Amino acid sequence: MEQSFSQIVRRLVDADPCVRECLARRLLNYSELARRIKPIVEQESGRSVSLEAIKAALVRYASKLQEQDVKTPQRRLLEVLAGSALELRTGVTVATVKLHALPELARAAAELVGRTRLLFLMQSITSVTMIVSSEYFDYIRQRVGEDNFIEIYPDQAVLAIVSPPAVVTTPGFTAYITSILARNGININQIESVYTDTILVLSLDDALKAFQLLREAIEVAKESLKQLEAGNH
Repeated sequence: MEQSFSQIVRRLVDADPCVRECLARRLLNYSELARRIKPIVEQESGRSVSLEAIKAALVRYASKLQEQDVKTPQRRLLEVLAGSALELRTGVTVATVKLHALPELARAAAELVGRTRLLFLMQSITSVTMIVSSEYFDYIRQRVGEDNFIEIYPDQAVLAIVSPPAVVTTPGFTAYITSILARNGININQIESVYTDTILVLSLDDALKAFQLLREAIEVAKESLKQLEAGNH
C-alpha cells in the first residue's frame, strides 16, 4: 500500500509542472500542499490518509528530484530563456495580400533578397502576410498592385528572440514568452517561429516595453539557474 500511496502523490505532483518545479527546488509549503491534495489522494487510494503521511511522501519525492537532478519543464524553459538574446528592429511594415497575388509577390520578394534587412512571407488559406523593411514596401506595392492589398500596418517593430537550439524541443517556450507580455497588456500583432528564432511583430511602443520585460526575464532566468546550481552543491 505504501508504494501505491507514494505513486499517487508523485502522480499528482507531476500533473502540475509548476508544483513539480517548486517541489524540486523546495520552494513550497509541504503541509499546505498535503492539505490541498489530501481529498484526491484519499479518493484514489480508497482509504483515509493522514496529512503527515502525505507530507512525508512529498518530502521523499523532493529529495529524489534533487538527487537525480531532474530537469523539470520549468528548468528547461529557464535554460533556454537564459541562453536567449534579443534583437529589436524598427521601421517595419506588415501587409496582408490576396492569395492570387502570391506569385508576383514572391517574384518581387526574390529580387529583394540580400538587399532588405527584413523579409517574411507567410501563406494562409486565403491570404499572404508580408513583413518587410518599410523602405522597400512601396516597391512591393507597385509590383503587386494596390488593389491586391487587404490590410497595411506601417510603423511596426520586430522583436526577435534568438534562442539556443534546445528551444526546438522545449515545450511551452512560446507560451511562456507570450504570457509574460499578455500579463503586462502588450498585444502581439504577428508571431512566427523560424528554427531558433521567435519573431514577434508589435507596435513600436509595445515593442520597447516588450524588449525591457523580456530582457529582465532573461536576467531573472540566469539568476534562478545560478541559485539552482548552488543548491545542488
